[in-house]
Amino acid sequence: MSEAKISQFLALKAAHPESEMPRWTLATTYAELGRHDEAIAEFEALIAMKPDYCVAYLHLGSCLLEEDRPEDAIVVLEQARQLSIDQSHTAPRQEAEMLLEQAREELE
Repeated sequence: MSEAKISQFLALKAAHPESEMPRWTLATTYAELGRHDEAIAEFEALIAMKPDYCVAYLHLGSCLLEEDRPEDAIVVLEQARQLSIDQSHTAPRQEAEMLLEQAREELE
């Protein structure tokens, strides 16, 4: 994805600061590009806006793992797991458990 697309997503985020979608798109784009620090910041801001956004926690945890931060990932992924249980989301729960296992293995 080009810098032009990033600029477009940044403009959308600025135009609609109360909306989660531009921030989500920007965060996932950063993650896809390997720009994990920027993705982490966007996912954290998104979670602050919408604390029950289970999938944002999953993506944040994944980015933290990519940045070799398994301890931080575990905290976030435990939250994702609990939200997925509370919201009856089976696939996100399974993904959270898989990522938690990966994070715990990285600590060994």
